[in-house]
Amino acid sequence: MIRRQRRLHQRGLIPCQEETNPVNWVEQSGKSHYKAVIVTPEQAFKILMALPEAERTLTLLVSGTGLRISEALGLQWQDLDYANQRINLRRVWVDNKVVERMKTEQSEAPATMSPTLAEVLKCWHQQTSYAQPSDWIFASSRLKGRQPRTASILAADHLRPAAIAAGVVLKSGQRFGFHNLRHSLATFLINKEQDTKTVQGLLRHANVSTTLGLYAQSVNSSMVKAQESMLKAILRNGSNAVN
Repeated sequence: MIRRQRRLHQRGLIPCQEETNPVNWVEQSGKSHYKAVIVTPEQAFKILMALPEAERTLTLLVSGTGLRISEALGLQWQDLDYANQRINLRRVWVDNKVVERMKTEQSEAPATMSPTLAEVLKCWHQQTSYAQPSDWIFASSRLKGRQPRTASILAADHLRPAAIAAGVVLKSGQRFGFHNLRHSLATFLINKEQDTKTVQGLLRHANVSTTLGLYAQSVNSSMVKAQESMLKAILRNGSNAVN
């Protein structure tokens, strides 16, 4: 119906007035129903072991930095600053296009590169055929390194099958992409009672409320401890009463 209304507007067959605007009939919720699948460190290790070297390096990079997949695929070797333990973010790879700007001002902040991550990246640098400073870190061999690889294909052909093999429970047809790893990193750190400002900085969120509200989806460890102490107190007292 909406499409027909628009066509009639365009052809001048119905008046272009507010009360006849077809958009008036469109309802859209402002709340996202997306809920990430959280991966445990044990599952993440199994996923890594099921992947080839290039895909393993990419997955570990996203798992440890929380980079968006568009940011990770937009990296070139010259973006790695080993001396200062950081990864400079200058571009993203979106819809098979290089975009020379980041998603937000906060996204322009460098990503952290720990010694372990640095060693993994150096190892991949020695193995890849595309190792010049301006080459893509995750270059498409099919296109002879001219552009990065495609996120959707990487997720469908490699990441999702590896996740299922690792025991990650997915519904039939449910997608599993790299953004789940970003969620998992934040949830793991928060549940380990890492201070939220550190997590916020690692994920490069503008507001700490985003860090807590969107990413910390699993039960907080402090809640588990509180519940456990209460149940133990109840059961202990009950045991004493029986005795």
